[in-house]
Amino acid sequence: MIKNLKLRLNLDVEAEKRVYDYLQNSERSISKEAIRSINKYLDLIEERKNKDRFLDRVTATIQDNLKALTPLLNLLTLTQPVAQPQQAVPVSEKKDSAAEENMLEFLDSF
Repeated sequence: MIKNLKLRLNLDVEAEKRVYDYLQNSERSISKEAIRSINKYLDLIEERKNKDRFLDRVTATIQDNLKALTPLLNLLTLTQPVAQPQQAVPVSEKKDSAAEENMLEFLDSF
């Protein structure tokens, strides 16, 4: 069974003019080129949906595994010793130390 479709293109609209130029310059018939282009577009849409479903499954799997690991991670943090905070060195000592290093480097240059 063959069906006829009418396609109206407004050549004042850049996107529609581009389609018209593409179809006119095609080596295939306009019908075959339109069918090929629409099928390719539909394939891309289906591929995108498949990728999105796959990413959703991967994301859900990762989230489920992280939820399962959360109690274990909490136990690990309870059993590890608490690190002792390091004493802060006063800024004046840091400045003096840097000044001493600069002076020694300068003296070494002789």
